[in-house]
Amino acid sequence: MGRFQDVLHNEIEGIDTLPLLHTCDAYFLRPILETRKLLPKSCGIFNEELLYAYYGLPSYRSNYSKSTLNPAYYPCCFILNPTELGELYKMFPLDSGAFESIPEIKEMFFHRNSKIIDFEIEAKMENAKKIIKTFYGTNEQYISQQPNKNVLFSALDFEANGYHNLINYRGGSIADDRASSIEIIFNKEINLDNSSVFQVIIPKCFKDDIRIMNLLKDNLGIEEPLSYDTHRGNPKEYFGLIRSEYLKFLEK
Repeated sequence: MGRFQDVLHNEIEGIDTLPLLHTCDAYFLRPILETRKLLPKSCGIFNEELLYAYYGLPSYRSNYSKSTLNPAYYPCCFILNPTELGELYKMFPLDSGAFESIPEIKEMFFHRNSKIIDFEIEAKMENAKKIIKTFYGTNEQYISQQPNKNVLFSALDFEANGYHNLINYRGGSIADDRASSIEIIFNKEINLDNSSVFQVIIPKCFKDDIRIMNLLKDNLGIEEPLSYDTHRGNPKEYFGLIRSEYLKFLEK
C-alpha cells in the first residue's frame, strides 16, 4: 500500500459506516434497472475495467458541458449498502482521476513526481473510517467538508501533509469536492436488489414514467424514490439538488 496509509488512526470508535454513492447519466440508468447490475467500464487511469463509487458523498459530476432538456443526460444516484456489495478492489482518499488529470492539484499541494499509488489504501471499509477519523474527526465533518485544521504529521509525510492542505484549502480552484471525497473501486459487477440498494435519486419527471417506477419497484423494491427538479440547464447544476436529497436521506 502507499505511504498515506501509515498516518491513519487505528481507533475508529464512534464512526458509523456510511453508504456508498454511484452516480450515472440516465442513459445508463436504463440498462442498470433492466439487468439489476452495475458493471465495470474501461478506466484510462489504471488501464482495466473498473466500477467507481464514493464513500459517504455523492461527488460525481456529469462530463456533459451544455444546457439540455434531454432526460438521457440527467444524473441519477444510487445510494448503496456497503455491507452487501462484495469485496472492494481499491481505495483512495481522493478521486484518482482528478489527481492524475488536473495538474493544478499536484502543482499546489504535492510533488510533481507524486503518483496516485502513493495514496492507495488497503480496500477495507474500516479504512474509510480511519481516513475520516484522522482528517475530519467525525462523519458529520466529512459530509459537510469541514476537516480538522490542527492535524500534525511528520515533515516527511509528504502525502498526508499535501492532502491535509488540499482539503483545508479555501481559495479559488478548478478542483471540486471530488479532490477530498473517498473513492471506492470495484473490479467486479455489483448485483442490485432491495438489500444492496438503500434508495435512488432520480429526476422528478421520471417519477411520472410507469416503466421506470415499475422497474424500481419490481427489481429494487423501491416504491418512492428520492427526486429533484430539472430545467434547461447544464446537468452539472443538479449536483447540489442530489446532495440535498442525499442529506435528507441520512437525516431519516
